[in-house]
Amino acid sequence: MNSYKERLLTIVIPQHSENEEGIKPLLSSLNNQIGVDFSEITIFIIGDGGYQLSNDFFERFTQLNINYDYYIPAHGPGYARQRGLNLANSHYIAYLDADDMLNTVNALWKFTNVIRKSGHHEVIFSRYIEELKPNELGYNEFQVREFNPSAAYGKWIDVQYIREHKFFWHPLLPYAYEDTFFLDQVITFSKDIYYLDSPTYTWLYHTNSIVRKDVDYNRAHLNEYIRENRLWALEVKKRAPQRLYFDVNNGLANMYRFLKKHPPLKSIQQKVSDEFKAYLLENESYINLDYSQELLQTKDPSLDKQQYNSYLNKLLKKALFTDQVRISPYQFDHRELSIIVPFHGKDNRVLYPLLSSIARQVGVKLPQIEVIIIIDGGDHFSINLKDTFPDLNIKLFYLPKVVGPGPARSEGLKHAHGRFVMFCDADDQLYSCTSLFLMWQQVQKNPTAQIIMAKYANEQLNASKQPYLATWDYNFGSVYPSWFNLEFLRSYKIDFHPALHRYYEDTFFMGIAFRIAKKVVFLDKKIYTHTLNPNSLIHQSSIISRQKAFLTEFCRENYYWFKESQMRFPQTIQNDLNNFIVSLYYMYYQYNLNDKELDERLKVILSKIVKYNKNFWQGWTTQVQIIADKTASTDSAGITSQNLKKFISTFFNNE
Repeated sequence: MNSYKERLLTIVIPQHSENEEGIKPLLSSLNNQIGVDFSEITIFIIGDGGYQLSNDFFERFTQLNINYDYYIPAHGPGYARQRGLNLANSHYIAYLDADDMLNTVNALWKFTNVIRKSGHHEVIFSRYIEELKPNELGYNEFQVREFNPSAAYGKWIDVQYIREHKFFWHPLLPYAYEDTFFLDQVITFSKDIYYLDSPTYTWLYHTNSIVRKDVDYNRAHLNEYIRENRLWALEVKKRAPQRLYFDVNNGLANMYRFLKKHPPLKSIQQKVSDEFKAYLLENESYINLDYSQELLQTKDPSLDKQQYNSYLNKLLKKALFTDQVRISPYQFDHRELSIIVPFHGKDNRVLYPLLSSIARQVGVKLPQIEVIIIIDGGDHFSINLKDTFPDLNIKLFYLPKVVGPGPARSEGLKHAHGRFVMFCDADDQLYSCTSLFLMWQQVQKNPTAQIIMAKYANEQLNASKQPYLATWDYNFGSVYPSWFNLEFLRSYKIDFHPALHRYYEDTFFMGIAFRIAKKVVFLDKKIYTHTLNPNSLIHQSSIISRQKAFLTEFCRENYYWFKESQMRFPQTIQNDLNNFIVSLYYMYYQYNLNDKELDERLKVILSKIVKYNKNFWQGWTTQVQIIADKTASTDSAGITSQNLKKFISTFFNNE
């Protein structure tokens, strides 16, 4: 069972090819731990494509709170670990490999004992044991290893420390040296590392593991080792430019040493050459061959100085003069804003007003904005939007079947790379050419903002059936026109509920986001236009049909809301129940549908709400009646509150 209360530890386990038997030693070693409170530990097994484990299999590990997150296709262990980090809601995170195990029954206790004795630390770093290749007699031997700064296992890392510094698993390192890049960040910039002088982890020997299946792992992945050095130099430029001179030249020495010790396989020689030249090109102004040669000599005095200078001079000359156009530095797939747009239909010209309003924005850099269009079960477009709007970074994702705007937006969130996320409907548009600039100004003024909310214009019909724009103030039931910090959403697992497809999916999402957010900024300007579309979901049926759907989906949304509240903020359930009862009462009598089939449907949902919240349910109380008596809203207009007690008795079955 998931819990959103912050726990002590999240354990993240990437799993790809391991079947139940393959991962059983690891889970058994976790299940057998002593001296720890398992209610404080959450385990995320991230199924990275490949073999899909059976959920029934996890039931045998009675001590463990296991969550299995499986997706296809595979993206590699680095992606899986980042996904686990996004899901973590705990003080610490620990990474384990699916085919390894903890080495003693008190391995986790050793970490908690450190905390008990010396307090919390940014990193708690332990030793590990390596199982060696079987000897000639077929026996495995084991060796205690020193502290390994390039492997994720054997460490507890403070989650808040990671998030405050925005450390991440790089998507351009999917299979090799992804640990090195992540831990270089974590360890280099930490001011509080506790070294636990005791092994807690066993790196088991598997002939088919990524590291061991090659004749020489470094020969087969040397290009990725150099790529990791490139990416690290880019990271240092942002985080600590004062140390870039040393890091660039030290990286040169390390790469050359690796190159001599592990000559690349023929199949990757060109890739190695290209990566090396790109490193030189990107860091030319920091390179000092004499200094890097000194660093090389301290690492391996046996390497020839002349050969080193000759090789690098030749490569540097080639990079600067012959291959400069072909080689380009890695670009982070990071945007300032992701605009997510669900779309269902065949005529993509519906999107033209929205995309045009984005393309004509001023005061912002369009390349820093990505427009993610989720095709909700429709056909592929006949008109190429990227040709029509060449200035926009448009990304299309197709869903095989119709899921509705809520789940479609959820799919968009999975693909977003922006610092902030904005949701737009396909048939709406931005209010003015400065809409995004006005929001971006608020980001500049409030860099820690988790949500930025503006006002919007709503197209309506007057008495003569002529359209006009009415100004709407802040709407806490609709996702537009707000910007949401993407890291904030992912850190707290704020998403659209998969069971809410057409109605109130915004309400659910917004309710969670605003309950959790600690920094919300309000912009007193209109930035969005909600247009009147007679063919939209909300206008495709008669008023009576829509009202029936509103009542049903309002109750369903609250059913899922209270389930979420049990985990996130149970202290508000009593008050939320009272407000829900009163709101439903006025909606029901305002619509005045007199539909027995609808009544029975509502009773079923409401009885589930009562049953699920039995510890909070009080039925009719004077407090509920006072709330109803004081309610003044569109739904309550002309409706007496005197029938509330009878309404509760009729519809809320507590049996």
